[in-house]
Amino acid sequence: MADVFTGATSAASTGQLSNQVLTAYQRSAFFALREGVVFDQFAKVKPGNVTSPGNPVSFLFWSDMTAATTALTETVDVDAVALSDSLVTVTPAEYGNAVLLTIRIQTDDFLVGFDADVANLLNYNLVDTIDTLARTAADGGTNVYFADGATTATSIVAADDLTVAYVRTQRAALRKASVMPWDGTNYAGIIHPDVAYDLKGETGDGSWAGTAQRVEEGKRIWNDEIGTFANIRFMESPRALLTADGASGTVDAYTTYFFGQEFLAKAESIPPHMVLGPVTDKLRRFQPLGWHAYVGWDTLREAALRRVVSASTIGSNT
Repeated sequence: MADVFTGATSAASTGQLSNQVLTAYQRSAFFALREGVVFDQFAKVKPGNVTSPGNPVSFLFWSDMTAATTALTETVDVDAVALSDSLVTVTPAEYGNAVLLTIRIQTDDFLVGFDADVANLLNYNLVDTIDTLARTAADGGTNVYFADGATTATSIVAADDLTVAYVRTQRAALRKASVMPWDGTNYAGIIHPDVAYDLKGETGDGSWAGTAQRVEEGKRIWNDEIGTFANIRFMESPRALLTADGASGTVDAYTTYFFGQEFLAKAESIPPHMVLGPVTDKLRRFQPLGWHAYVGWDTLREAALRRVVSASTIGSNT
């Protein structure tokens, strides 16, 4: 009589102990790939010197006086001129998200650190939300330009990528408008990875490969900063606006942001924070967990923000 093998797989035939070998699972879960805060890190938070709690929050600006370039006459008094000012208003709104856990899922789930994972998911949802809202506010800036001489987004073709010359043009425009740089003579920019691919790939004098600089030692490094080029400190972020088929035909439209100090205002009535909700059911089986914020963003100095819409040679243009 032939031997009967006692085994784990169907190769053991009648000797397979199928009830003894169970599906195994890794007891720690992986999270999706994530992007940190990029846009919100540049927002000017509401100052503490406010008149009272309230909504909206207004920022007051003085308008400069016109240069007095006419020589005075010795015996004639000057005419007094009026001072003027303006307001930029930011309207905060409430934002938040929550999950409701049952005691049964918390008891039966096989993951190690289930509660911590849920908190992690909510925390990233907070980060993703506030940075998207900050970017949306920047997208409302009035200074919009189009790469390679295009006049509208829909006239951009696949070859109209962001060039070195256009980066220099935006830096010059910011300086010409007396926009305050972030350090020395450097302004900042947020660029989509697809657009950065084209910019880094240009060759010749003044190209990224030959002139881009790493962040100097001891200097503050912003989130996702990739280097300084043409006096622009670039942050690379997939949150930079990508409008699918937003250019000519099926060409995708990308927005690159060039800015100096005080381009974005933030009114923060209640800072973003995690909330452990109350257990209110009769048997204490339902546990709410979420986040909440009462905040708002808007462009503060229009001259300090310039947006350039371009294509990318590696965009989804078909």
